[in-house]
Amino acid sequence: MIRTINVSDVFNKDEKIFIDVRSPYEFNEGTIPNAINMPLFNDEERIEVGKIYKSQGVNDAIIKGLEFTAIKLPPLYKKVIELCEAKKDIIIFCSRGGLRSSSVTNLLDTLGVTVFQLEGGYRALRKFTLDYFRNIDHYHQFIVLHGYTGVGKTEILKELAARNIPILNFEQMAQNTGSVFGSIGYFERTINQKTFEASIIDALIKASNKTIVVESESRRIGNVVIPKELYRLLNAGKHVYIETSVENRIKRLVNDYVIKLPNGDEYLKECIAHLRKRMGDKNIARYVELIQNKQHEKVIKELILNYYDPLYKSSFKKYNYDLFINYDRIDKAVDKIEDYYGR
Repeated sequence: MIRTINVSDVFNKDEKIFIDVRSPYEFNEGTIPNAINMPLFNDEERIEVGKIYKSQGVNDAIIKGLEFTAIKLPPLYKKVIELCEAKKDIIIFCSRGGLRSSSVTNLLDTLGVTVFQLEGGYRALRKFTLDYFRNIDHYHQFIVLHGYTGVGKTEILKELAARNIPILNFEQMAQNTGSVFGSIGYFERTINQKTFEASIIDALIKASNKTIVVESESRRIGNVVIPKELYRLLNAGKHVYIETSVENRIKRLVNDYVIKLPNGDEYLKECIAHLRKRMGDKNIARYVELIQNKQHEKVIKELILNYYDPLYKSSFKKYNYDLFINYDRIDKAVDKIEDYYGR
């Protein structure tokens, strides 16, 4: 007997593994966060089966589909058995909760492997996501952290999460810092809008409290945008302004964008090249030379004082702040935000 699970129950499960049996094209258009793509059809096969369905009928389409899937089932079974060792619920889904996911779920059940089929498939999840955003003001409120580049907002978020305070890390979900440094530090595949939105919903539903702490972001982060309903609610939230010394900021940025990363110098040079139109060939060439000479602090200092700080200065004036923090040690800033959160 096929075991099914609906979308709302899926989000409430902590330990789960998703297997997306749709084609690579469908998968890349949008999927569930961290889903594993194990397509029954490749893109060309999916198109061919669709054509046969329209011209010859469902039976001929099923026969052709079986021909295509026969060779893929043994490796799929092997992979599922490996995943079972993680002791997590395995959830199979396709586009609409139809034949592709039901056939795989049924086969695995027959072979004694316990898995679930997602009711309604990816389409049901997408509808759930859009409905959630439309009604988000009924579910959540936000504390938004502001401050110049390098003040440590992302680090503060991570420390708050370690103290069991619910957060949203938009940069991590978007795989992009939202700045000229872009995807530095993020080496996973490019995230698209639908997957980004599903990641947000997954994190919000898992939150143990209605109030969520986030970092202030532009609506666009790399290739994705924060949904308008959520962005409106962020602007209406509580706002915290964070400051620290320029020296602290430089140290943190050098650590995050150079020291921690393999080939950090090359990534830094590549990102600085995007500023060529704003800063001119001469300045870019000088920065590249400084990086080659390991004078990272000098490069970062000039970038934040001459480029970033003037760029963002006007945006900070848009908000009325509920809390101001000026710290020497970042743990003290975290303490103050934790105290403010608990009020």
